Amino acid sequence: MNIAGIIQARTGSTRLPGKVVKKIGNKTVLEILLCRVKNLKFFNKLIVATTTKREDDIIETISLQNAVQIFRGSEENVLDRYYQAAKEYNADIIVRITADNPLVSLDLIAFQVDHLIKHDCDYVSSKGIIIGTGSEVFNFRSLKRSWELGKEKYHIEHVTPYIYENEESFKVKYVSPIKALEREDIRLTIDTKEDFRLYLKLNEAFGDLSYTDIIEIIDYLDEHPDIKEINQNVKQKNYRDC
Repeated sequence: MNIAGIIQARTGSTRLPGKVVKKIGNKTVLEILLCRVKNLKFFNKLIVATTTKREDDIIETISLQNAVQIFRGSEENVLDRYYQAAKEYNADIIVRITADNPLVSLDLIAFQVDHLIKHDCDYVSSKGIIIGTGSEVFNFRSLKRSWELGKEKYHIEHVTPYIYENEESFKVKYVSPIKALEREDIRLTIDTKEDFRLYLKLNEAFGDLSYTDIIEIIDYLDEHPDIKEINQNVKQKNYRDC
């Protein structure tokens, strides 16, 4: 069984251009994420899926420097980018990670993969957790059906909506194994200047975030509400709003 971690990354961004190549301390956002997810030893392949645009050559350079595979495809059709990357690397199970979530929970990924395999699910994810710590796990068969049948713009941009909007056709499961992540008052994705400023504060407190435990970060933010509030007013976009 071939388990592939596919990380979508590009420099284009409406709210914070170039966010994944911005530096937090001595590392870019992408490098912090790659350092973290490489600790998951069950991946047969770890792939960064970026676009064919020249601006994203830097994404390829960073990925190869970190001994991570690269795939380049459509900028706008992210679903096609995932499907073609998974097909090229013969993935049976795909873990979808986004590069603007450098503090994605490794323990959560491991649980989701294990649950999908043990319960023969098509799709496993989590709800109600800290934005920026989550991931999605699905099999290639479901990705292919989504690629064939998902025609809405948000299906194409967000990869998996066709799957979880059609639970009568797919075995979908949501799991919540880590209670500490079930928070609505903390935001750990990087999509705005405020999000990035919070990460700079975390770097001041912890140093290299590649090696910082997510629970320590949660505890720190609870102890420093002034820092936690930096990005509290950022509104998370609905996945249907493309």
